[in-house]
Amino acid sequence: MALLDDLPPFKALIFDCDGTLVLSAGLHFAAFSQALARQGAVMDAAWYGQRTGLARRDLLAELREDFFPALDLVQAVRDSIDATGALAVTCLPNPPVVALARRWFGLVPMAVASNAEDKVVRAMLDACDLAPLFDPIVTLSEAKLAKPDPAMFLMAATQMGVAPRDCLVLEDSDQGMAAAAAAGMAAVDVRENAAQVSQPLVSFF
Repeated sequence: MALLDDLPPFKALIFDCDGTLVLSAGLHFAAFSQALARQGAVMDAAWYGQRTGLARRDLLAELREDFFPALDLVQAVRDSIDATGALAVTCLPNPPVVALARRWFGLVPMAVASNAEDKVVRAMLDACDLAPLFDPIVTLSEAKLAKPDPAMFLMAATQMGVAPRDCLVLEDSDQGMAAAAAAGMAAVDVRENAAQVSQPLVSFF
């Protein structure tokens, strides 16, 4: 489905951040790698690539369970947030999705709903000059429950004053698509858009 055409009917738009509005997979992998190195742990790029829709703590908990039982999860989460914030200035906008957001800005309410923390999301949106387009910006810091739970999508709809059935979600993960379905919202999977630009996982080494 082309992102600028043939969209389902909507009265509001809700965008995921990582991989949807911004291209940040390489950034996150670099940040995780830096944080894990402090504890003598490593993360395989292919393993990470299969789990990019997971919230930070869930991903690191899975890594600990599978490979590094001695990993201090609290420390790894804190260190990876700090590393991600420091690298946020290097993220890039995802051209077709950003074009869609700019096209509809001022015409319908638009929100961001992300499994990342508020500090991380706002740093990335600021780096790409996107933050002024969205109100509200709902993150894991506020919602507490990560996708595939629908909580943050429902929170965004409530804050925009729009019924869930009238919201269209743009996502790039299985967790996000499941959350949209659970919230009763139509969704577009931006991974199906051929114009989307990919970012190498090793681009920051």
